[in-house]
Amino acid sequence: MKRVLGILSFFLGIIFITFILFYTGQEHTLIIDNKYKEKNESKNIVFKIEGEKAKKISKNKKAILELKGLKHKFEIEIDGENFYGEINFSLNRGSEIMVENFVAKKEEWIKSIPQY
Repeated sequence: MKRVLGILSFFLGIIFITFILFYTGQEHTLIIDNKYKEKNESKNIVFKIEGEKAKKISKNKKAILELKGLKHKFEIEIDGENFYGEINFSLNRGSEIMVENFVAKKEEWIKSIPQY
């Protein structure tokens, strides 16, 4: 009985560790949408995220990033002005950031998208 309990606890531990590693190491897709309703209002931006190289995004364009982890802090630089934010990913979900809404501080600046 002791041996069966030991084997069972070993496998439960392995399953638990596997789930934690899968959940925290999963890659998420992040789309940065720099398209504005009024095309002439759009500006070139620099998107910086912790641990990643800065990404320059042209006017009225989209960019795609693949990120690992659940939480990411980011910074958007537009004409020398910085805007800060944070993204929390849920399991098997990606996100799309709408720069126009984020800069205007609207509530609907991020949209969740299914990955699989």
